[in-house]
Amino acid sequence: MQKLTILLATIITLSLNACTSTFQCQKSPTSFWADQDQISRDIYKLASTEFAGRKSGSQGAALTRQYLIQRFEQIGLKPWQGDFQHPFSFTKSFSERVGVNIAGVLLATTPTSKWRVVVAHYDHLGHKGSRIYYGADDNASGVAGLLQLAQHAEKKGSPVNLLFVATDAEEPGLYGGYALADKLANKHSEPHVPQIELAINLDMIGRPDRRNAIYIEGARRFDSFDEMQQLMTQSNQLCIRTRQPKSFDGSVISVDLLRASDHYAMHKIGIPWLYFGVPTHRDYHQASDIADKIDISFVAATAESAYQLLVIDSFLLKNGP
Repeated sequence: MQKLTILLATIITLSLNACTSTFQCQKSPTSFWADQDQISRDIYKLASTEFAGRKSGSQGAALTRQYLIQRFEQIGLKPWQGDFQHPFSFTKSFSERVGVNIAGVLLATTPTSKWRVVVAHYDHLGHKGSRIYYGADDNASGVAGLLQLAQHAEKKGSPVNLLFVATDAEEPGLYGGYALADKLANKHSEPHVPQIELAINLDMIGRPDRRNAIYIEGARRFDSFDEMQQLMTQSNQLCIRTRQPKSFDGSVISVDLLRASDHYAMHKIGIPWLYFGVPTHRDYHQASDIADKIDISFVAATAESAYQLLVIDSFLLKNGP
């Protein structure tokens, strides 16, 4: 009986210790440094009638690029390979088209060969007649998050070189992501990016589901993801989930998340990646995806959590694939 009592006491003690060490996420996470007013301004501008859905090759896309270059300069990013604009060609519906990625650089405070990349596509579906597909969540929210990461990294300084890329032509086929991957893989490009430790893709981070969680794809490729998650959540306690989410009506989502966005291009050339996003919702690819429906505080919390990956110790990333 005494041995049984001791055994039960030991089990209870271990259980209590496990409970105290387990992270409890909050459905109302707190943000500390993200500029929610600026996030709102960026999203409302990108998802405006003026930009008319930002379809690749349209006047709205050209206006979007002007705005992004202005914001990159305002933040203090430098042009990558001599220019913010990086045109590329692609074939769609038997016609040759041109897209333009926008890329800016923040060099490390101490010279290093290590790089990390942040990607968010700025294009959307454009308009059909008077019906505009505003793309507030898809993906003005991700671009606003990218701008916050760049702004804070420039203010604080970075231990590694950072490349921020707003990609074009994601919607018709990830063409901007592939164009970026081609440049990253080209050893003869100047300046070359020799050691890319991580690519972060922000695509739809503004409309959380009832769990109020950000979903991260690619986590299983990092042996140290538990430590990475703890670092990402320790300040604002944002809920992070890594299992494939369900759609708004509760059915299992059928999208292949590996190939769903620009991180797939990084995957194909062997760059470790993590994809931040929310499940599809009723306004996905609809004209009703408007700025008024974006949860600005959630975008802020997600940006702050993603920022931790820009300053995380390289050792945790080396345990990846």
